[in-house]
Order: sequence, then C-alpha cells, then structure tokens
Amino acid sequence: MNFEQIRCFIAAAEEPTFLDAAETLHITQSSLSKQIRKLEKELNITLMDRSRRKASLTDAGETFYREALVLVRQYDRMHSRMASCHAASEQILRIGALPVIAQYGLTARLKSFRDLHPNARIILDEAEEQELLEGIKYGKYDLVIVREELVQDEDFQTYFLARDELVAVLPCRHSATDLNDQPGIALSQIAEEPFILMHPYTSVYHCCMKEFDRQGIHPEIIRTARVETIISTVTEGEAVSLIPKSNLELFRHRGIVSIPLDPPVSLNLVLAGKKKQEGNALQKELVRVLAE
Repeated sequence: MNFEQIRCFIAAAEEPTFLDAAETLHITQSSLSKQIRKLEKELNITLMDRSRRKASLTDAGETFYREALVLVRQYDRMHSRMASCHAASEQILRIGALPVIAQYGLTARLKSFRDLHPNARIILDEAEEQELLEGIKYGKYDLVIVREELVQDEDFQTYFLARDELVAVLPCRHSATDLNDQPGIALSQIAEEPFILMHPYTSVYHCCMKEFDRQGIHPEIIRTARVETIISTVTEGEAVSLIPKSNLELFRHRGIVSIPLDPPVSLNLVLAGKKKQEGNALQKELVRVLAE
C-alpha cells in the first residue's frame, strides 16, 4: 500500500465517476482502476462495488475512506512541517523578550526550537517593554515575548504563552493577612497603605496604575524599584506592593504574604508579531513550538 493508491481511492470515492477521478489526478482511467485493484488485492477486501453502472463504496470501503482521509491529512501536515523546517534551516530569527523566560518555563521550549533548527541563527535579545515595542514596530525584532497589555491594539497578532496575575504583597504582620479563608483581597482594603511598585517603564507598573484608576483609587507611591528591593521593603513593613505572582516564585520571601486580588487582574504572557507582516516558515515554527 502506498499514498498514490490511497489518493486514487479517495478521488474515486469523491468524484461522480472513475473518469472524473482520473482527470482530477491527471492520470488515465485505466491507471486509476489498476491502483485501486492493487489496493484491494493487498487488503484482501472489496472496497468498490462495480456491479452497477456507477461504482460505489462497500461497507469496508466506507470505513477505509474515513481512515484514509485522516492518514492523508497527517501525511500532508508532516510534509508541510518538514518543508517549513527545510526552508527555515538557513534563516535568521530575531526574538525580543522580557527577562522572564525562566520564570515562565520557556527555556526548555526555546531549546527544543533550537534543536529543531540547528542551522538557523536564533537571536534572543532581552529588553524592557518600551524597547521591545519599538523594536517590533520598526523591524528590529521579528517576534516579541511580552505582557498581553502591551500589544492589545489591532496592529499585532498574539499567541498565548503563560497565565499570570497581580497579587498583593503584604508583610506577614499586616492585618489583611488574616483573610486566608477568602479567595482574595480587594484593592480598596489596602488603598490607604503606602505602595512600592515596579519601575514606571514596566507594563506591570502601568497595569497597576490602570487598575487604581479603574477603581478610583489614588495611592501613595513612596518609590519604584526592582522586585528584590520591593520584597525587602515590604518585609520591613515600609509599604505594600502589587507584583506578578510568578515573580515571587524566583525569590525567597520570608516575612511577606501574597494574596490574589479580588477581582483578579491578569498579566498573561504572549508571543506577538505584526499583523500585516506575514511570518516566514521559521517564525511560524516558533509559534507552534512555544504556543502549542
């Protein structure tokens, strides 16, 4: 059995006559009939009922037809992917990313992608949000790994990578830490506290400010800092904070408590590219490996 015989059978099953099927395949009717007979001989079963003027599928033929469609689709998909790999083998792919690859478990997936394309030149550049946004807009990067909030306008095509959310970070002795039996904490419950937030150039900062504004809260922000400093400051009881849940998993944080916000505020991570710029085979393969 080979795919030529299977394709001949599918054409014969779908076209009104053997002649129509042969013309679709650009072969003679005789060649088509021979291929189907070879298939029936190998399977030792009749697939086509030829006793009438128009050949029709037997019960076995109906079953074989359904299975053949699945097989041919898988075969064509495999060929397409291998063709993409071959076409991409000598290409360059420039990826801009927030410095969060490790905390979202993307390191292994990127390694898998590199292993699939050992001859391709993969340039991974870590940068902050504004540089990434400008880079994708003006062609420095082919794709970027960023927070979803940064690429929400219609110029971008996005692919979901990882789920995250803002959490309130409080010192262990804070009165709100007694709410462990509740699903989360309302931002209004800590609105009068001094806040220390991530730097203004980050999308996390802008997400926090957007949520404050949405709820009509005017927080006292004593300063902005990196996550390490934020955790230390909260531990000492100087302020409270809002940071992505995933950030806490990278640091030891005795002396603080993290509580989900209620209602939740998402900070999902996405892979993004320009909508009007059709991606090449290598870009499409990266989307498949990272986003599947």
